[in-house]
Amino acid sequence: MIFLIFFFQLIFVHSQTIKQLNEISIDEELPIGTIVTFLNDKIPNLDQSLEYDLVKPFSSDLDLFSIDHIRHTLNIKKRIDYEQICLNINFHHCLISINIAVSNHDTINVYIIPIHIKNIDDNLIKFFVNRTIIEIEENDEYWFNKTYILPHAYDADGDLITYSLYLHNWNKPNGLFELDDKNLLLKPLKKFDREEQNLYLLRLIAENIYEKDISIDIIIIIKDINDNSPQCQYNKTLFSINNINSISIFKINVTDLDENDNGKLEYNLINSLSGFSIDHINGYIIFNYTEWKRTNETKLLINITDYGKPYRLSTKCIIEFKLTFLFDINLKLNNNNEKNNNIISIDNLNLPIGQLIIIDKQEKKFCLNCSFNLNSSLDDIFYINKKTLNLYLNLNSLLLIRILSNNLINNENLLINISINVWDINNPLIISSKNYTFLLNFNKENFFKNSNIIFIKINENILLNEKISLINYFHSCLNNQTKEFILIDSTNTFDIDKNYNLFIKKYLNTKQQQNYELILKEIQNNQTDDINQCLIKLRIHVYNSYSVSNIYPYFSQSFYILTSNNISQFVLPSLPSYVKYISSEPNKILIDEKNASIKIQSSSLFSSYSYDFYIKAIDSQIPSLSCSIPIRIYFGINQQSPRLFENLTKQSIEISSREFIYQIQAYDPDLSFNNQNNLFPPTIEYEIYDSLENVEIERYTGRIFFKNINQSIYNFTIILTDFGQPNRLITRQQITFDFISNEKLNQQEIPIIISTTFILISACILSIIILLIIIIILFNCYQGKLSTKKSLSNLSPTTPDSCLIDNEYITTTTSLPRVVNREQRIYPTISNDNQRKLLEQIHLPPPSLYSNEKLSIKQDYQRNLSMNDINKYLERFEKIYNNSSEHHLGEPVGSVV
Repeated sequence: MIFLIFFFQLIFVHSQTIKQLNEISIDEELPIGTIVTFLNDKIPNLDQSLEYDLVKPFSSDLDLFSIDHIRHTLNIKKRIDYEQICLNINFHHCLISINIAVSNHDTINVYIIPIHIKNIDDNLIKFFVNRTIIEIEENDEYWFNKTYILPHAYDADGDLITYSLYLHNWNKPNGLFELDDKNLLLKPLKKFDREEQNLYLLRLIAENIYEKDISIDIIIIIKDINDNSPQCQYNKTLFSINNINSISIFKINVTDLDENDNGKLEYNLINSLSGFSIDHINGYIIFNYTEWKRTNETKLLINITDYGKPYRLSTKCIIEFKLTFLFDINLKLNNNNEKNNNIISIDNLNLPIGQLIIIDKQEKKFCLNCSFNLNSSLDDIFYINKKTLNLYLNLNSLLLIRILSNNLINNENLLINISINVWDINNPLIISSKNYTFLLNFNKENFFKNSNIIFIKINENILLNEKISLINYFHSCLNNQTKEFILIDSTNTFDIDKNYNLFIKKYLNTKQQQNYELILKEIQNNQTDDINQCLIKLRIHVYNSYSVSNIYPYFSQSFYILTSNNISQFVLPSLPSYVKYISSEPNKILIDEKNASIKIQSSSLFSSYSYDFYIKAIDSQIPSLSCSIPIRIYFGINQQSPRLFENLTKQSIEISSREFIYQIQAYDPDLSFNNQNNLFPPTIEYEIYDSLENVEIERYTGRIFFKNINQSIYNFTIILTDFGQPNRLITRQQITFDFISNEKLNQQEIPIIISTTFILISACILSIIILLIIIIILFNCYQGKLSTKKSLSNLSPTTPDSCLIDNEYITTTTSLPRVVNREQRIYPTISNDNQRKLLEQIHLPPPSLYSNEKLSIKQDYQRNLSMNDINKYLERFEKIYNNSSEHHLGEPVGSVV
């Protein structure tokens, strides 16, 4: 001990004893003056001693205590700091010994008191740094072998410290980093990509046993390497040049995900085009029109390279230029309105509306290597003749057909916007565009007369021989019903009668043919002037009632089927401001003008099974485009499956057409009878279950068409689906078609026809002989009367009421028409209650759609009365008439129809 030196000095003067007392433990940082111990309890007979005091320590740092002689206590003299005093002593057991010398006469006793300084937690945990930055190379192939040293925390109290690692959001860095808390090392758990994330912020927390903690930021920077090539924003970038009066500058958009020199770029042109250059530093592309020469190439290839190390990475970008300044476009309109140049009156559909003029500014002449297209606000209502560059109305346009076939509106105006695009044939990127807006005035009465064209729309479900009058179409030729016309139809689908009624002879199918061009030609006679002869073109458009083209452009489908469950979500298509929706039943169902939704006004509708109404789209600008669609709302529950009107199992059908074969009709038992007869909306949806290439059925009409009949029997299944809620019900019907060919029928009828013909010829010869005998007898008996009144008007082959023709009696009440032209069409007659009707005036019903029975009238006519027999008979009767014409003044003999 340090006190022993002092004791050795005293040992030669006085007798001395050294005594070791028990250890005393005190806490550090006790207040000054605090009593450490009572010395009377430690040193015996202290109060009888002459004098006592502390032995002064050799080091002033250990002069920490003092003695209060009045109270005989050992007190704290100076601040006791464990970390300062005990730094060089055993850190876990800091022991300071003090010596107290007690004088008793000739003896000095030294008492040694060990004082244990106990450490208390009076110091905070500290890091020697505020934050730590760690750089990790991106895409390091040896990441799994690398660790990074983290800073240690310091606790002056010497407490045990534990560490934990978190992300900046206090989540564990699972999958990213791992902490070796023993060695305090940071270990990455994967290979990092700087372009994916270039910075990670971690928080290292140090905590002692007293749950006191401190944290510092660990900033992980992913160090960039040159591993990304420059990238263009698009694979191809298109710039438009429309200014030739100044230099045009364009900036190419290129990015490099690397940083610093790794992301610094250099631009160079691979190919050289006249008029184009590039800034190597910032990538600006410069176009100078004065240096430009036309070429078929308008693509610039640009090489873009970074300044990265150890290798520079590069890429190629393609820049295309659309040159819009080269062509001067002018649409010269044939305007006949002097007051307003934007109004064009259409007087003749055959004449052009205007002419397109295209000037090449560089060549200063008409462009010869140009191509063009035309876009109109009314779809394909126009087209341009590519040879003459004349602008015409497209007579096949659906919108134009709807306008021109509406003969109820005589005058109509069309506001039209058109855009014309012109480009170089050799280089489509040399292009120019121009827009026009004008008003077309349609006076249908004028241009129908001048154009000799009539537009007619016909539903494809029209019945055979159903008549369509042509009188109401504005044409002078049709106003005079004394004129006779013939119809020229190469398809042999249509015909016309004497009353200017058009009718069809074949079933129509829009999938087969939608537009027909016919010619209505006046029959010439000796007095007809060829110049004034009427010649009318009939443009017939066949439409499907369920096609969207009928209600385009205002509706997306031709009808709507709604239920009480989805009516609240149903919204009609949005319309332009000049078109308005109107409900056919505004008191019951209303159309919201704001959002085009349907609102039911009458609660009584909910008690019905279904309700039908119409919604009209009224076009205030072009009334002909106004249209309406039917809507059916189901309120009740669908309970019964669809049914056929007649039970169909097997049908024997004679092949009369290679197209339309049969029509199936079904109905929904849940709907009332009145609703079953409505064309719109449909009640049943038809579908063929079997996949047959030759057979197709119309979805809503049930008409069956055969494309090619190559077998005699067809078996297939028809699926009938109704509409309703909550589910649509289905019925499957097996159908067998047994086809009987006309050729087989003709082969069977040949012997019958031969024998019948022989009998009819014999009967005709016999009748003629009998007729001659009767004429001779009557001539001799009434020779005197005939001399005054030469007429044979009452003469008849048999009786005045009947005439025997080929063993068949037909009633005769009219005079015999004189046969002049061998090509004249002659119709047979059918006897019925002594009233005769021309066959052309008798509307025979079409073949039954739901029965396999044949018409008896057709059978009797084919077997008993043929056209050949009638014509032969008339030829013979004409001979008799001609032979007797000299005696009878040219009046007909008898009466034959």
